Amino acid sequence: MPEEPAEEWTKVVIDITDAHGERLYAEVTREEAEAASARAREEAEAPIVVRGPSSPAP
Repeated sequence: MPEEPAEEWTKVVIDITDAHGERLYAEVTREEAEAASARAREEAEAPIVVRGPSSPAP
């Protein structure tokens, strides 16, 4: 298991090459990752509304 980083992280780099030589390279900043995490948490905690066949269209 890797050790804890010695300093705060500012971004994550994803660099993957598949078996066909296709490459995926992306950089995600800490702010982007934290914002996406917050959005996902809000969506997961939102109430689920189930509409029946007689409900008006949203």
